[in-house]
Amino acid sequence: MTYLIIFGLVLFGFIFAGFFGNDLSFAQFSNQNTIKVSFENNVASSYEMPLIAGEPFTLIQSYSWVHDETSRYSLVSYTLDDETVKISRDSRGDFTLNIPTDSSYNVVFVAVLQYALSVDGTTDFSFLPSSPTQDNWFDAETKVSINVQKTTEIENDKVRQEITGWSLDKSEFWNIDDDDYTSFTTPPVIMNEYHQVDFFTTYQYKLNVLSDFGLTIGSGWYEQGVTVPIGVDVGGDGLILNTLSEWEGADVDYNGNTAQVFIDGPVTVSAKIEKNYSLLIGIIVIPILIIGVIVGKKFKRRPTVVEEKPVEKIIERIIEKTVEAPKTQYSDKYDKELSVYLEEQIQAKLYEMHSSQIISKTKYSKIKETL
Repeated sequence: MTYLIIFGLVLFGFIFAGFFGNDLSFAQFSNQNTIKVSFENNVASSYEMPLIAGEPFTLIQSYSWVHDETSRYSLVSYTLDDETVKISRDSRGDFTLNIPTDSSYNVVFVAVLQYALSVDGTTDFSFLPSSPTQDNWFDAETKVSINVQKTTEIENDKVRQEITGWSLDKSEFWNIDDDDYTSFTTPPVIMNEYHQVDFFTTYQYKLNVLSDFGLTIGSGWYEQGVTVPIGVDVGGDGLILNTLSEWEGADVDYNGNTAQVFIDGPVTVSAKIEKNYSLLIGIIVIPILIIGVIVGKKFKRRPTVVEEKPVEKIIERIIEKTVEAPKTQYSDKYDKELSVYLEEQIQAKLYEMHSSQIISKTKYSKIKETL
């Protein structure tokens, strides 16, 4: 009989536990501290977790998570028992928050929608303003501009990349002005969806025009396939002129005072300069010729002075002349011939210097008038 009573009590215990066990567990959980996590505007699912008294608890939440193919949510702040705290935002990783276990808590996270802005064609750019998550994602409705450096050096002082235009979402295209500014900033792009900005570039090559004398013309950056006029203002050293004789280096199309070079890569050309002494010689020779002409004319025009002598001397002189051999008499024709010759030489030299542009037309006329 005793065994039957014990067996009945055990059986009753199992039956009671089967019917009321869940309620006992719920009663036990309802008395335990918990943390409830939710998201403003239901951007993620809410959940609740138990807190074990005396044991540390760390709440872990991703900084960002996917919304759809072109957007994501980014954590901004949280509210813990009516106290709002801003979060130092990041693009990846987890945000952690230590929660006390001595009581139950409610945590509400706030997240914003973000869209990506992609940039192709260059790596030397920056966003204005910068991304709040330190990448290329921006909060919805943000206005973003892109600042880009116009030139990127590929090979020092030889090859560079120049930005010539840009487009938005491959649908609209704009040229970039070739001005004195080193950078370009796009108009603001409203981040209400995913956007892509493409920059279009061209390669440019350096042309160096060198000369030991004077000022060169044509050095600079040029696109491939263009023909560039080049030159050099050689100047001079006083009366000694510098004359361009030829170009060395690349294949230069040279014709007299004009030259041009075809750009198919980095190009360096050098002007070969020679000394020209024609002006110095002319300055020395012309005065000598002029003085010679003037002296010749003076001798020609000089009057003959008749010296009076006694009759005896005259008679003796006449007798001597009859005995002496005849001498060559001075001829006025010789003076004329010398004068004409000198004038012709001066005229020829002046004309040569004038034709070579060694002396100006004004100086040429003035010197000619003095002859």
